[in-house]
Amino acid sequence: MADELRDTVATLVARVRRLGTDTARIEVKAAAGGLPKSTGETLSAFQNTSGGVVLLGLAESEGFRPAEGFNASAVRDALAGLCADAMEPPLRAEIDIVPFEGREVVVLEVPPLDPVMQPSHIRTKGAYAGSFFRSGDGDRRLTHYEVTQLLSNRSQPLHDTEVVPTATLDDLSDTAVDVLGSRLATSSSRAFSGLTREQMLIRAGAATRDHDGTVRPTVAGVLCLGEYPQQFFPQLLVSFVALPGSTLGDTAPDGTRFLDNAVCDGTIPQMLEGVLAACRRNMRTAAVIRGSGREDRHDYPVEVIRELVVNALLHRDYSAGARGTQVQVELFPDRLVVKSPGGLFGNVVPSQLGVEEVSSTRNATLARLLADVPGADGLPVSENRGSGLSFVMARLRRAGMSPPSFDVTPAHVHVTVPQQALLEPDTVAWIGSLTDAHLTDEQHIALALMRTTGTVSNEMLRAWGVGSHDATAALRGLVDKGLAVKLGGRRYATYELAATPPDGAGFHGADQLSIVGVEDDDAKDPRPGAPVPRGRDAGLEAVIQAVRAGADSTRTITETLGVSVATTTRRVNALLTEGRLGQTAGPHSRSRRFFVIDPGSDRY
Repeated sequence: MADELRDTVATLVARVRRLGTDTARIEVKAAAGGLPKSTGETLSAFQNTSGGVVLLGLAESEGFRPAEGFNASAVRDALAGLCADAMEPPLRAEIDIVPFEGREVVVLEVPPLDPVMQPSHIRTKGAYAGSFFRSGDGDRRLTHYEVTQLLSNRSQPLHDTEVVPTATLDDLSDTAVDVLGSRLATSSSRAFSGLTREQMLIRAGAATRDHDGTVRPTVAGVLCLGEYPQQFFPQLLVSFVALPGSTLGDTAPDGTRFLDNAVCDGTIPQMLEGVLAACRRNMRTAAVIRGSGREDRHDYPVEVIRELVVNALLHRDYSAGARGTQVQVELFPDRLVVKSPGGLFGNVVPSQLGVEEVSSTRNATLARLLADVPGADGLPVSENRGSGLSFVMARLRRAGMSPPSFDVTPAHVHVTVPQQALLEPDTVAWIGSLTDAHLTDEQHIALALMRTTGTVSNEMLRAWGVGSHDATAALRGLVDKGLAVKLGGRRYATYELAATPPDGAGFHGADQLSIVGVEDDDAKDPRPGAPVPRGRDAGLEAVIQAVRAGADSTRTITETLGVSVATTTRRVNALLTEGRLGQTAGPHSRSRRFFVIDPGSDRY
């Protein structure tokens, strides 16, 4: 354990030395004159985000070398007192003194605080003045709104059930109300049988009685059933922009700031359809053969955009302090971003998003209504099952696209879907040029992997959510069609593009560099004449593909690839050593996540 801790410290110090600064997860202080006064702010910030490591006894001004005059024992005792007596709630974590380069450093790994216990704050300053958040390499004091958001996690918010004092039932659409009433009356529950229109709306949470007994719509009722909700809440809408550059403010050569700029208003179903229409007209499409017909594929699967926008409208903050903020959808040339006001609600943490099926609904009444209010396709707007992001991840995998990233603060949730994908339109067009033979989705992914990495294996396809049996069938089918060649034995088989495809379609598989050899297993192919492994190990490449596809922890990589924990650990350690993978925390942290380090990347 002591050796592992020393290795961890060495790795963290090497990282900050390379970057020349602290990071979002590592705070280094010289502490030569004693425990710095700002340490409490750092502890609060780490606990209110995703945790981090505090290293004391290294001087940043000296290239993160051991600080002269540092008293490790005294600083450790002071830090222990700060954690136990000055923080609310008290921070319970082990503080270690670790030998390093002939001196000693103090190490504290700060775990994230349970969301329902946040905000962590400096006791003497109180929650509103003493709560901090980690941003970049520094600590930022939380705003009054952000602290209020964190405190709201301790109970069920009721902002969606608040009465709209200037609205009447006449401001609701008769058609929308009738459709809702019909659905509720024919549901399995008898709770809505034989009710008047007014009683049905009250029971569904779409209306309530105000202080003088008048029945008026609620916020949820107006948003789902209103004739024009923006009459009462002008900014509760979705703004859509398509941008010419990679950052806001970039302009096209002719000075154009926006390629498209749309305000999507109306009820939630109408806002949703407006956003999808705007996205469709601003995305590229490519035709792909599927079964007996052709299917149009966009830069981003429309179902993914729909789910992200529904999530944003359903889970956003509808409190008075946020009703002036819109949901925003930004379409850049290289990414799609969906921005929602209000942070995560309940005990959900960022590392769970898209990885585990977690559900914690800030707007419970709105969620229940949207499960019965139909969209343009006649189906409910939301299933209200907590499976939305899991669907997004699965659909992106199926399209051969990388998973979204999440920027979460107490004030907002931003979801970014990178356009970089295995099945980009030019790749789809290239696949279409190979043959007129019908190809499955699994075969599209396999061909795209061969094009981008040089080769593919059964395990690499599993990393993108393809079952082992389907992967085998897809690869055999490509060989049968003359599009791929098989190398190696059954267990260690890899596949490369054929040098000359059927019908003379033009690509040069033989000229492509094969960067994957046999799989990383304990045994080697013993057969005489077996192909010599070339380039990178297929087992390592499978881990890379698994991480790109969203499996970013030891557990999820193991489950995705169907290998043992020991194999996953061995492969991950090799990739960390090679510098092809990075990690967000130390090896013993439950919050550790892996990410791919591409050439030129400085992400840590």
